[in-house]
Amino acid sequence: MLNKIKNFLIRFLLSCILNSILVTCSWRTKNKDVFDLAHKSNRPVFLCCWHSRFILIASYFKNIKFPIWSISSTHKDSEMIAGILKNWGLSLIRGSSTRGWSHVIKQLMKVFKNKNSVVAITNDGPKGPPMVAKRGSVMLAIKNNAQIIAISAEASNYWTVPSWDKTIIPKPFSTIYVKFSEQLKAKHIKGKEEEFVSSFISENFYSLIEDKKIDFI
Repeated sequence: MLNKIKNFLIRFLLSCILNSILVTCSWRTKNKDVFDLAHKSNRPVFLCCWHSRFILIASYFKNIKFPIWSISSTHKDSEMIAGILKNWGLSLIRGSSTRGWSHVIKQLMKVFKNKNSVVAITNDGPKGPPMVAKRGSVMLAIKNNAQIIAISAEASNYWTVPSWDKTIIPKPFSTIYVKFSEQLKAKHIKGKEEEFVSSFISENFYSLIEDKKIDFI
């Protein structure tokens, strides 16, 4: 009982801190028209990203009040962030590639039946290695006729959490940049799925970091 109260208070405090920071930030996007067009096409959308940027990406969808689905590990270390994500309006499927994966697959298949659904996952989660995609998730999306888009985010000023993925937290009054890639076509996947998907996400990730941010809106 005491642990539950303690966890609730910590989660509440973290949520207040993050929300207080994010309300001071400004947002700029690139290629959002790709995402908007995909969402209007009567097929589910599957967003791929790296774990280190998921706080920014989740907060972006919170900011624009757009409901999405995501996957959260059942490990006790994930409970804090899962509670915050729920408060931000995300619908969570509990499980991971290392624990409860069969449940995740079944739930994803149900979500994909809704042609307007949007699912965002961290392809290198829940424990890494960082920026190395796990096998299986993208092929599941393809089998369910989902549109696959990479998404990444960067903050002009941020702190780095000393975690396996070096999650970044934006500093107050920073600008957060969000970039969507062009759609991944299933026929373009060659060789090992995990290597191809890693390259697909990383290309969008590094192009955002190197971008001069002139044409973001």
